[in-house]
Amino acid sequence: MIIDSHIHYSLPRTCEEVLEALEMTGCEYGNLVAQLSKTRASETLDCLCAKYLSKGKLYTYGSLDVTEYYKMNELGKKQAEHVEKLMACGCDGIKMLEGKPEERKKFPIPDFDSPEFDAYFEYMEKNRIPIVWHINDPEEFWDINKVPEWALRSGWFYDDSFVNNEKQYTQVENVLKKHPNLVVAFAHFYFLSAQLDRLGEMFDKYPNVCVDMAPGIELFENLSKNIEVSRKFFEKYQDRIIYGTDICRLEETPDNDFNLKDTIIRGKLCQEFIVKDKVYIPGDEKSLLGKDDLNLNGLNLPKEIADKIFYKNFLRITGKPKEINVDEVLKEIEREKDRVKFLSSFNNEKCNLSYLETIENIFKTK
Repeated sequence: MIIDSHIHYSLPRTCEEVLEALEMTGCEYGNLVAQLSKTRASETLDCLCAKYLSKGKLYTYGSLDVTEYYKMNELGKKQAEHVEKLMACGCDGIKMLEGKPEERKKFPIPDFDSPEFDAYFEYMEKNRIPIVWHINDPEEFWDINKVPEWALRSGWFYDDSFVNNEKQYTQVENVLKKHPNLVVAFAHFYFLSAQLDRLGEMFDKYPNVCVDMAPGIELFENLSKNIEVSRKFFEKYQDRIIYGTDICRLEETPDNDFNLKDTIIRGKLCQEFIVKDKVYIPGDEKSLLGKDDLNLNGLNLPKEIADKIFYKNFLRITGKPKEINVDEVLKEIEREKDRVKFLSSFNNEKCNLSYLETIENIFKTK
């Protein structure tokens, strides 16, 4: 069995397309992780809708309430209340994109170790609700002399106007000191694939911290450079690593840099790196992984360890997909309408509720 723990989804893509992606990449189940939006508030309801239609094949990790970052009135308490409502709808956990430097710049998000977040992290720790948390990006994105050309094209060079990556690592460490039993999977190997000793120290301190393997090219290149050290790391921390691909949109469109071929490439790379000793991935200029071929040393892990990474670790943390509660989802749709109206007014933009009306109609007619 393989569960893809890290898939992005939003309308107008369909549930069928997500299930197609799972089939194309040899996965039985997938987890949709919702992103924040400056106009639409979040993708949570999109993801819950796809989960509802998937007949048990999909999980959903919802996002926090982005409007609370503008209000800053008992932020932690309000986010905890928001999570409680999402879990009642049928969410299986929470996705925090808040640690991506672009998001920290886009939204007025306070430091994670500030008192404003305390009530939220306390609630998550107490109730053992899992978080997929994106913190930082590859460390070379902060160095103009090292940032790759493809990252520059995507606007992923972070100058002094962005949050510093080490500052964010310090904030997260402070959160974990206060909440040592927080159940969290840091996305993209916590961007510490070149600092395995540092990541291992965090694993040793905090028993419920994991990472997922969603790429970044740098993740696999860094691990490949010293494959024996990497293999020993995976053997030692085999219970703390989770399979994920970060795939999203399935069709190639003019404003869309992901496509069907990218989906296949990501699945092939992530799976073969775990189970083979040599991995060759042809480059493709339309894939986010780039136009250059990848020739990598693979981990060649035994089946019992590979199975933990492919599905057992995710199941241990998340369990079976929670049932969707349609009545609670309909209530959440009304709350989301208010958030969209708030953001439209705040940003002085036209309010568009059409996507929520589409979701509402699906839940009311199915």
